[in-house]
Amino acid sequence: MSTINRVTLLGNVGSVEVKEFDNGRKLVQVSVATSESYKKGEEWVDKTEWHRCIFGIPNLAERAAKIQKGDKVYIEGAIQTNAWKDKDGNDRSIKEINCTMFRTFLKNKNNAEAAEKVDEAMPF
Repeated sequence: MSTINRVTLLGNVGSVEVKEFDNGRKLVQVSVATSESYKKGEEWVDKTEWHRCIFGIPNLAERAAKIQKGDKVYIEGAIQTNAWKDKDGNDRSIKEINCTMFRTFLKNKNNAEAAEKVDEAMPF
């Protein structure tokens, strides 16, 4: 039987970190917040989840480097686990979204010019 590892997010960007390597390639890490509300007793509760989204595919990373804090983004990708040993020799791991597609939606006019550049030639 086949399996599926697919993630779809629609959320708000909290931070963007761009790493450039000597060979010219970029790796872009974007934190994305999604939230939901539910009723607990008589009160509504808001719950926010933060997602670490990684853009490593060359053309995609170039476009993702133009994402700005506050943008609303639609992202597709797959969950991956990154594991390592810390300086004390303890095993550590983190879940990340390995992004394969995204689209930026504007939240405010200040991001309009950057979003137009990000959305150029988008197949979506």
